Amino acid sequence: MKSMNFDKETLLVISPHADDEILGCYGLMKKIKNNGGKVFVQILTLGGYSRNNDVVKKEIWKNEFLSVSKLMKIDGFDIKFYENDEKHLDTIPQHLLIEYITSKSKVSLQKIKPTIVAIPTIFSTHQDHVQTYKISLAALWTHPKKTSFCPQTILSYESPEYHSWSAYSELGQFSPTFFMELNKREIVEKIKAFSLYKSQFRKNQRDGEKIISLAKTRGNEIGVNYAESYHVHKISMIWLF
Repeated sequence: MKSMNFDKETLLVISPHADDEILGCYGLMKKIKNNGGKVFVQILTLGGYSRNNDVVKKEIWKNEFLSVSKLMKIDGFDIKFYENDEKHLDTIPQHLLIEYITSKSKVSLQKIKPTIVAIPTIFSTHQDHVQTYKISLAALWTHPKKTSFCPQTILSYESPEYHSWSAYSELGQFSPTFFMELNKREIVEKIKAFSLYKSQFRKNQRDGEKIISLAKTRGNEIGVNYAESYHVHKISMIWLF
């Protein structure tokens, strides 16, 4: 296989929070946009929370996301829970979240009919990531009598702080089966995009050095300098040429 054709694909990134889409899918989003495709983002929760006795308000986080969306030229987005208080997804009835993904969202499966859907990996220490993985797979489940739209390709993505430790360590670790090479310029651009999330910066967890470190690790696995990696859950179309 020499390459994959990403011409005019429609990507939906299901993101537990604003910033996960950049950390996990920057390269994929950029590749699809550069090849005439469309990119949409569902953010499941974006609320205020306290850290170091300082309240990060929902408006700050949303404005950061809007700046990122403009930079990435995202074609559309929706936010499920946008509240002053932090809301964890495992406290929400699953059927409500599944309905949001499949039909209720402004960028639902049924409305935008994505050819590719990217979801977070279950191998995470954060309950919102784990819950997003579970409800996303439920929403994307395919069977003959199902009426909702089912994409041709489903991938899960990782985040820098979760790639080697998770609540599901007994089941293993994130196991990438698809890699996207990034060059030095693209790594710099990815860090620039994430730097717009000033409220989400965490030294040695969510910062430029961590992004570079993981990109080098994944690149080394396929013999290049930098890469993003994904786990393939489903491919039902021929992309190879």
